[in-house]
Amino acid sequence: MEALAVTVLEKLSSAAYKELEIIWNLKEDIERMKNTVSMIKAVLLDAEAKANNHQVSNWLEELKDVLYDADDLLDDFSVENLRRKVMAGKNIVKQTRFFFSKSNKVAYGLKLGHKMKEIQKRLDDIAKTKQALQLNDRPMENPIAYREQRQTYSFVSKDEVIGRDEEKRCIKSYLLDDNATNNVSIIPIVGIGGLGKTALAQLVYNDNDVQRYFELKMWVYVSDEFDIKKISREIVGDEKNSQMEQVQQQLRNKIQGKKFLLVLDDMWNEDRELWLKLKSLLMEGGKGSMVIVTTRSQTVAKITGTHPPLFLKGLDSQKSQELFSRVAFSVSKERNDLELLAIGRDIVKKCAGIPLAIRTIGSLLFSRNLGKSDWLYFKDVEFSKIDQHKDKIFAILKLSYDHLPSFLKKCFAYCSLFPKGFVFEKKTLIQLWAAEGFIQPSNDVRRVEDVGHEYFMSLLSMSFFQDITVDDCGDICNCKMHDLMHDLAQLMVGNEYVMAEGEEANIGNKTRFLSSHNALQFALTSSSSYKLRTFLLCPKTNASNYLRQSNVLSFSGLKFLRVLTLCGLNILAIPNSIEEMKHLRYIDLSKSIVLKDLPPGITSLQNLQTLKLSDCSELEILPENLNKSLRHLELNGCERLRCMPQGLVQLVNLQTLTLFVLNNRSTNVNELGELNNLRGRLEIKRLDFLRNAAAEIEFVKVLLEKEHLQLLELRWTYDEDFIEDFRHWSSLPKRVIQENKHRLEDEKILEGLQPHHSLQKLVIDGFCGKKLPDWIGNLSSLLTLEFHNCNGLTSLPEAMRNLVSLQKLCMYNCSLLEERYAKPYGQDWRKISRIRKVEILPMRPSLLKYFT
Repeated sequence: MEALAVTVLEKLSSAAYKELEIIWNLKEDIERMKNTVSMIKAVLLDAEAKANNHQVSNWLEELKDVLYDADDLLDDFSVENLRRKVMAGKNIVKQTRFFFSKSNKVAYGLKLGHKMKEIQKRLDDIAKTKQALQLNDRPMENPIAYREQRQTYSFVSKDEVIGRDEEKRCIKSYLLDDNATNNVSIIPIVGIGGLGKTALAQLVYNDNDVQRYFELKMWVYVSDEFDIKKISREIVGDEKNSQMEQVQQQLRNKIQGKKFLLVLDDMWNEDRELWLKLKSLLMEGGKGSMVIVTTRSQTVAKITGTHPPLFLKGLDSQKSQELFSRVAFSVSKERNDLELLAIGRDIVKKCAGIPLAIRTIGSLLFSRNLGKSDWLYFKDVEFSKIDQHKDKIFAILKLSYDHLPSFLKKCFAYCSLFPKGFVFEKKTLIQLWAAEGFIQPSNDVRRVEDVGHEYFMSLLSMSFFQDITVDDCGDICNCKMHDLMHDLAQLMVGNEYVMAEGEEANIGNKTRFLSSHNALQFALTSSSSYKLRTFLLCPKTNASNYLRQSNVLSFSGLKFLRVLTLCGLNILAIPNSIEEMKHLRYIDLSKSIVLKDLPPGITSLQNLQTLKLSDCSELEILPENLNKSLRHLELNGCERLRCMPQGLVQLVNLQTLTLFVLNNRSTNVNELGELNNLRGRLEIKRLDFLRNAAAEIEFVKVLLEKEHLQLLELRWTYDEDFIEDFRHWSSLPKRVIQENKHRLEDEKILEGLQPHHSLQKLVIDGFCGKKLPDWIGNLSSLLTLEFHNCNGLTSLPEAMRNLVSLQKLCMYNCSLLEERYAKPYGQDWRKISRIRKVEILPMRPSLLKYFT
């Protein structure tokens, strides 16, 4: 709530609105609204603390609704002003037409003034009621101070699971039993939520002995939907939504005669017949195959287990204290403070040995950097409330949520729109938070994405997220949310957020955020849908994914939408009427596999920050002159994209550009020269179109100033038509590329594409030169270096010895290098033997799997 009030106040106080005060003579209205919101904001903390009172709770709901409406109106105000400035630059005919249109200055001013007075009346009523409710002023949290209290994070990884050594040994003894008589045995792990069932299963699953013992290892998150087809598809990795008979056959072929380990995580199904149907599919496995089932239900353990179930208990007091100390204390001095330790022991006792509760409460104390008196208050006052709750574990999680600053509460609540077990991409989550205005502006030079990263890390460090994965550069890329945390998020959001599961969605007039698997038509035609700010549609894989044109056209009713996700739909076309959705900040059309182009109207979206088009495999062209507000343009997997749009050089705010495509009409990479804010990944394709201008490219150095790029892929076109028919592969001779006329051109091009020395991963594909440029040796931060289809390359430069950070070197279909650097007798093997991982293969691993 505070974050929303702050957003409204910031807009009312900004320079842009002062300008509009004059244009529409609204100075008094704006000043009055600002004063009223400021007065109400001052009592918000007190109101939220008294939210158990029904009247106060209703007051907060009414306030939230009017603040959303005020924010929508002010945003509309801003967009209209920006649109008028753009139109002012057009010719006089357009200006005249614009003046006599329905949205001319006079008409819009009257309409705006009427709406502001309407909202002001509602705010006045709310302000009067606050006195009757006896709400008092309280100072708000300072988000900057909150972040700066500690700069480290107390996150404990899954590899640091504490106090489960005995349980791990027990499960391993079952798994590694050479005397097993059954083809497939099932080991249930049973316990209440938060005990660490999944963490224990992960610990065993990733054990080196276990990894070596089983031919196949598979992991499926089941949750409360026991869909045999879905589980089978996940086991075999089927992405084509095949029929059940086909999936069954794929499953049998995959496991037949092989000793496998399968983890079925978080299983709730208590229907024995359903379980037996799945079990029958698994019986084709080799002797000694094992299934681990994690569940909260003893009934599930009874119907599945062939081994006695392992009933997980809480940690003992010593292990509980050890875990608490790891997350609550940052330095040895604190860990040796006897008074703090004694208080900590009393706090830990109330956690009943539940690891999730211990981590959550320890992380809370760590994040707030509290002194001894604060710890005592926390123990005697805050924790005393927990004893009054039947579900003490959930009460502990709720306590941690209550202590979040309001801006983090909004970010956490947003996660309720996604299903349990969902894999969150950190980058996407931050983009969504930014689009919704949840990220408060920084007082320094940090980007909104940097502040968003701090928000994410704060939630992670307090155990609101878990199960992280990292990318090749060691950065966190994905995470999950514990089921109990997901339950907490859904409990906290009320009717403001709706995650529709069935054919219909219960959308009220206060619903602002909606996600759906298949309630598309209802969502778009609902009379309440015009207030939506987020609409996420991610259909299930077995749903009909074709989006009818008539459905798309009804988007015009969602006029206040900030976030639109239509992911994995077979969208034939996006209508030009999307320009009416002028508040849009975020559009995700990823995996729209039949979409060929975008409407020109998308360039009219003055606020658009993120446009995701990844894996739109048929997309051929982008509209010209995309808006300067764009910060993230994701195009990876757009294999048919012919060229880049004109005006790319004007996108000075662009930070993400995953793909840059060249063609014979656009052979200039100079447009990249001004985009020095690019970061993350950049792939430049079809570099062979630069050969005619190789002499100029050699000295351009368009990538040299891009210090934030982490991953760079430089690709020339390589003819792989001969790979299409895999059946005749054995009859094809080994491909030998002779030195050709392109050698010198490619060497000059690569010389001109020198990246910044901070680059961490470099991929060079289809390069026809014989030698690499000297700048390779300057990449002091390089972790991974890959060469694909570089059959003219005769050797690696001596400067490779300067790459002290290099951890991985890959050579795929590089015929001359293959023999020279072969392990262990290759002529130059010793020059690269120090690198931790060297991979030399006749083709990329993704292709090699078809021939093995």
